[in-house]
Amino acid sequence: MKRKAVTIRDVAAAAGVTPMTVSNVINGRTDQMSRETFARVLEVCRALDYRPHASARRLRTDRRMAVGVVIVDPTPHYLADPFIAAVLAGLNVSLSAGGYSIVLHGALPEKLAMLPMMQRIETDALCVFLAGTRDERRRLLADLAALGQPLVLLQENLPDIEGGGLDLPDACAVVQDDFGGGVTVARHVLESGARQITMLVPDAVWSAMERREAGVRAVLAQLADPPRLDLVHCGDESYLDTQRAFSAYIARKGVPDVVIGGNDQMAIAAMNLLTARGHRVPEEVRVTGFNGFDIWRYATPTLTTVFSPAFLIGQRAGEAIVTRLASGRFAERQVILPVTFGPNRSSARC
Repeated sequence: MKRKAVTIRDVAAAAGVTPMTVSNVINGRTDQMSRETFARVLEVCRALDYRPHASARRLRTDRRMAVGVVIVDPTPHYLADPFIAAVLAGLNVSLSAGGYSIVLHGALPEKLAMLPMMQRIETDALCVFLAGTRDERRRLLADLAALGQPLVLLQENLPDIEGGGLDLPDACAVVQDDFGGGVTVARHVLESGARQITMLVPDAVWSAMERREAGVRAVLAQLADPPRLDLVHCGDESYLDTQRAFSAYIARKGVPDVVIGGNDQMAIAAMNLLTARGHRVPEEVRVTGFNGFDIWRYATPTLTTVFSPAFLIGQRAGEAIVTRLASGRFAERQVILPVTFGPNRSSARC
């Protein structure tokens, strides 16, 4: 026999709340209840296998119950990046709890206008990762803002990007403290002195990488006789691209005292090249990374890194969207999450 469909009243009775409270949970109005009530109603929904009728819900709320995630990246394998994967996981947790699905689009900067979402409205809000110079990112954001949907900028500093004719009144930014991470790394590697620092960065321009570099430069600017800082552009950040670029740098300028990886992958690729050529890490060259995903554990020696709250960035972005769609405004214009420094063997003072 066909099972009788579970109703919103069934869920309310089982959870000990009113049908209106269940409706608030389903529609993402989380500001109207405690976290405990929200969690209890969600658990009852799962236990009873309650499934709101999506089409009827869209008609009632004039919502598509979908959030677009736009990743503007010149490389085709952006989903292999552990940072982006962790942010997407956190975003999915928050949006799923609010009843929203994710519509994911990846695009080259010059192909943004060709995305289906630019031709027809299929989402209620947008989350965006942007690569490119500040002016390029402003142009891309102007195109996205023209869609008339709330925007959440991921790893983009809102005060830096606004201006130059760009105004984003219905936007929120969620970032980690990349500048502070760069400051901490620089202070650490300078503890035992250095004359030549190499910083590895991708060819693509990312706001977060710029802030990490700015943090390093801010520390060097305070010194009377600072060491030289050279940037090495490492293609698409792949292992082979990084080793090729770093090898070419060494051939031109010699082996540095310190290597600062813009992320852990580039740092480990450089460290492996050094050890393969007989250079001792950290005795001759101190090496650090950034982002702190599990890859640092597999390096020999273990990699000094800055631990990123990437999953939390996604969670907070999802919560910001759900609140904005329920209340009509973002609770905060910018959220800055702290990073944590993790010194390990690769940069130990010898």
